[in-house]
Amino acid sequence: MATEVVMPKLGLTMETGTIGAWLVATGAAVVKGQPLLEIITDKVTMEVEAQADGHLLKTFYAEGEEVAVSQLIGLIGTPDEDISAYGEGEADPKPITSAEHSETTLGPNPTMVSNKTGPEPAVSSGERPYRASPKARKIAAERGIDLRTLTGSGAGGRVVSADLEGVGAASVADTRSNEGGQPSVAQLDTGGLLGDFIALNPAERVAAERLTESYRQTPHIHLTMDVSAVWLEQFRQGYRLEGKSISYNDLIVSATARALGDFPRINSHYSPGGYVPQKEINIGVAVAADRGLVVPVLRQVDQKTVEEVAEASVRLVDQARRGALSLDDMQGGTFTISNLGMLGVSRFTAIINPPQVAILAVGAIERRVVALDGDAVAVRPFLTLTLAADHRVVDGALGARFLGRLRDILQTPGLLG
Repeated sequence: MATEVVMPKLGLTMETGTIGAWLVATGAAVVKGQPLLEIITDKVTMEVEAQADGHLLKTFYAEGEEVAVSQLIGLIGTPDEDISAYGEGEADPKPITSAEHSETTLGPNPTMVSNKTGPEPAVSSGERPYRASPKARKIAAERGIDLRTLTGSGAGGRVVSADLEGVGAASVADTRSNEGGQPSVAQLDTGGLLGDFIALNPAERVAAERLTESYRQTPHIHLTMDVSAVWLEQFRQGYRLEGKSISYNDLIVSATARALGDFPRINSHYSPGGYVPQKEINIGVAVAADRGLVVPVLRQVDQKTVEEVAEASVRLVDQARRGALSLDDMQGGTFTISNLGMLGVSRFTAIINPPQVAILAVGAIERRVVALDGDAVAVRPFLTLTLAADHRVVDGALGARFLGRLRDILQTPGLLG
């Protein structure tokens, strides 16, 4: 009997995953424990191992397709095995129920096996039948799009979220075109001036959807404060003389953890109608990797020395850029720091990573002219910090006090050390 491979549930909040890549060709032999495919979630890319020996007889979704948790994605069995019961096209299994799921365990390298399938709900008589991913159904409901009018690009004609990109905007553009008597942008003859369309890779698409949702649903408030970097430079130079590699970001992460300890409301998660202060201070550090933006998490930063923070940070950043982060490396963040100072950016605003209620954007350390007592002026190193906070939980006064506390820590050697 064929072993059914289904989309694993890699986290408590995971509802869908994206097929990043099939690592085994259809028909090829596989060994239990061998990497079978890559799954991309909104947090991490992970390899899923084969659950049994055999051959990869069939795959039901192509690379880049979004699939609901517990949906059938492939079959492993013997080459002469009869799998006609699964049909020639895309299978459409019923998701595992909570009771069924509770009997399925996940190991260190998750692969789930289900033995229950079933068709999608039938449409009423006279309606054009369609298939759509859960994400596509959600987007369609929000935009008022009739999925029956679309032709899906997924396996078996399934409508996926990518098929809905620009649908609402295009409809608006066409309406304005008809009202004004002018052609829409999509209808204009550009004479070949526009380049070819380049699709986002699956990880970038997931990040784009998540950030768009955050910006739409979270009322952001932005607060900016300039901070003297005199002691940051002094401390980093001191560590260098001791032969230790400590970055400015390591010092800022450590100082932020200390400030968060004084402001537990900012180290919390939003929950409808309130917030939940977190018991640990786990700071996510935004990293630009080849596959897109990832945010590995430094755990219990308030209990670590600067040297320990630096060691953990080097490991996580290296793994992020190699695509080797584990799910544990990406979960449990309570606050996020995004630093573009090394790229020469003076100041910027960042988007909150829900359910967190704040994110800190760090600019470059720059030499600036500052006024001293009397009429004297001097040139001093400064950097700009910009806090983006969820206004439902953090008001302007609280955010300002937090930034002020962080500034005091960064400017006071006794607190920074």
